[in-house]
Amino acid sequence: MKGSNLFYIAVTATVLLSCSVVSHGGSRGAAGDPAVRAAKYYPTPERATFLYTEGLKNSLMHGDPRRSAALFGEVLKLDSLHAPTYYELANLFAQTPQQAIPYSRNALRLDSANTWYLTQLGQLYLGTKAYDSALRVYNKLLKLAPGNPDNYVRLAALYEQQGQPFSAISVLDTAETRFGIIEGVSGYKRQLLINVKLYDKALREAKELTANFPYDASNFVALAETYAAIGRDSLALDAYKQARTLSPNNTQVLVSLNEFYKRRGDDVNFLSTARQLFEANDIPLETKIDFFKEITSSKDFYRANFFQINNLISDLAIKNPNDFRITQLYGNHLISSGNLEGALQLYKSHVTDSAPQREVFTEILDMESYLKHPDSVAKYTTLALEKFPSDPEFYLRKGFGMFYFMEDYAGAEKEFLKALKLTRTDSLRSVIYGTLGDNRQKMEDGPGAYGYYRKGLKYDPDNSMILNNYSYYLSEKDEKLSLADKMSEKACELSPNNPTYLDTRAWVLFKLGRYEEAKTLMQQALALDQSGSDELFLHYGDILYALKDNFMAVFYWEKAREKGYDSEEIDKRLKQVETK
Repeated sequence: MKGSNLFYIAVTATVLLSCSVVSHGGSRGAAGDPAVRAAKYYPTPERATFLYTEGLKNSLMHGDPRRSAALFGEVLKLDSLHAPTYYELANLFAQTPQQAIPYSRNALRLDSANTWYLTQLGQLYLGTKAYDSALRVYNKLLKLAPGNPDNYVRLAALYEQQGQPFSAISVLDTAETRFGIIEGVSGYKRQLLINVKLYDKALREAKELTANFPYDASNFVALAETYAAIGRDSLALDAYKQARTLSPNNTQVLVSLNEFYKRRGDDVNFLSTARQLFEANDIPLETKIDFFKEITSSKDFYRANFFQINNLISDLAIKNPNDFRITQLYGNHLISSGNLEGALQLYKSHVTDSAPQREVFTEILDMESYLKHPDSVAKYTTLALEKFPSDPEFYLRKGFGMFYFMEDYAGAEKEFLKALKLTRTDSLRSVIYGTLGDNRQKMEDGPGAYGYYRKGLKYDPDNSMILNNYSYYLSEKDEKLSLADKMSEKACELSPNNPTYLDTRAWVLFKLGRYEEAKTLMQQALALDQSGSDELFLHYGDILYALKDNFMAVFYWEKAREKGYDSEEIDKRLKQVETK
């Protein structure tokens, strides 16, 4: 509650901040100002009044704070005890309260009973968070102007901010004694009473509100929230029912009721009221999006309430068919539910939009690649490039389609090179050169691959993918093993828990004859691997064989066969054991 009351303090402080601003550079000289020249023709006692009036008129009619400040400066030269001028100067400098406060203090020093000056200084203190000083000012203001209810609320908020809730309640009690029940004052007091656990008094306050204002639904919401705070849920629901009877479509009532169900863990009613809130036109779409993201952030909640959540996002998608943020939320929901075809159809329906989002194509391509639909990948990369011909990502995706699905490595290289020409960052250039290197390996062009790898490392020496792949291919061909050793070590330092990199590192060490080190690293790789890679089992078997642990070597080779490794290669290794 303290945050909401400080919000009230902050709001009151903005009254002065809406005034004109005077530059910190000071006002320009006023000697040549027409008003200053005209003032010379007035009798001396009247010059200050004339200039003060001109300064006010200028502020109100022409909005030139620099000129007004200069004119007020001339007034103070003639009469340094002119309190209204100090007050107006404080107004001019209100957006920089520290600069305005000395003027405001001077005005009050010269006229200590002026409630306008007190109010101004109190608001400036609030603007600088000088709450102790503001408290003193508002206490004085309350004595001088006891007929203004706002001063009671501000003073109560200051007491609460200072950690004196009972003083705040006492101030609000005084306000109610003087003015009777005021909805805003009573609501604030009720919340303070709840905060200090004076539940009976809070309940009495809430009941008095409904008795005095029986046709205001918000008062029954206040009563419901009070009952909820003290755990009397059935009475809270009765109060909510009365509020809804008075105002069936009142958003405030629904929001409070929705929060009530959330706190009670009543997911069914929580989501039911949420659906009604989603239908409300006075709630911003951004709020609905944030709400949906929040309730779907928990996988357990998502699974337990899938059908109601499905209704929420379906309604939102139907009402906002052209908002791509909703399309993405709905698409993600469909993917989470396993309905990839539904998600694909959703995104494909937006391909023909007059200005389709690039994410339409990336989402389609991600799903089509996952489903291994090469024809669709080719089709939608072509369509994407028609819409976004300067986007390197779509040339990359087209190249990957040729690489993975069509094994057209020459064609893939052409697309990767097109992407390279459009790339603007060194990090992406490095990635593309690494991809070109891997592609050249598939073309069995080792030197060409190494050339690409070296170019990639020039753009990003810490590209762990290149470091890993370059070192692995070198080790496979027993070439430059000392270089492979350094690169594989660095790759593992950059990504220490990557099982693929650990496998490469172990394999390089194996090639260098450092079998025990290779064994330790391969054990780590197997422990971390989640993919069940057949190659890791094969390599571990080879390392164990080199360490003369033939029994376990055979065990891991057979595991590699089970995982899908080439049986002929496994048989060759088994024959080595049999001949010994």
